[in-house]
Amino acid sequence: MSTTAPAWKATSQARLAWNDLKDGLKAHRVWVRLARMDIKQRYRRSILGPFWITLTMIIWIVALGPLYSHLLGVGSRGFIPYLAMGIITWGLISGVILDGAAAFVTAENLVRSVKLPYTVHILRVLHRNLVIFAHNLVAFVPFMIYLGIRPEWTWLAAIPGVALILLAALPTAFLLGTLSARYRDLQQMIASVVQLAFFITPIFWQREQLKGRTYIADYNPFQILLEVVRRPIVEGIPPMATYGKCFILIALLYLVTAPFFARYRRRLAFWV
Repeated sequence: MSTTAPAWKATSQARLAWNDLKDGLKAHRVWVRLARMDIKQRYRRSILGPFWITLTMIIWIVALGPLYSHLLGVGSRGFIPYLAMGIITWGLISGVILDGAAAFVTAENLVRSVKLPYTVHILRVLHRNLVIFAHNLVAFVPFMIYLGIRPEWTWLAAIPGVALILLAALPTAFLLGTLSARYRDLQQMIASVVQLAFFITPIFWQREQLKGRTYIADYNPFQILLEVVRRPIVEGIPPMATYGKCFILIALLYLVTAPFFARYRRRLAFWV
């Protein structure tokens, strides 16, 4: 009796968590509208709206591109697109992590007052950051024109790359969002880790400059996610090893998050 009860309870919790995910995916009208409301609210009475972030990225690239290409001894024609797509893609990666960690806390009123699948709050964050990422891609256009870069068919490979980032972001946001609801100080720690990762990930520098220690970049999870979007536009189709590491990373995230969320899902309403 003592062995079957916990097993039955675990099965029930897993089923509820799975239903939460399915119901959340079906409620696409809800999280799409909530995400758009977030964007409008954040940039209300702003002239450029989310394009302020795009303008900031352009300024960063203009200021740092020629400087770092000179310091690193590489041609600006090849380095500036590398830097530009690195900063733009990093905006998506860092956005889904930081906003995902705060997903349940910022939706406190909705969590307590409206019965919605918890997945809705996570998908709301992912959709919001995807829309902002689409806006930020405009920052690449001036450099395309200035450097005479023409679109190529290989650029289409960046689309599944974005999908892979979102697939990895879903369990990450569930995990960090749940932990941050329980331990509020964790959000500051996550922000510090993301800031540190920004400098140790090849964005302002290239992995080849590590020479015999390229494994530091090759097994950096942020670099793996970055490359599936940046490389198709800057260099060409990523090697299959990159996609293999990406799929392994995503599988590990789901294996860790699934039992965690199934166990603690019911407590979220009390933690927020």
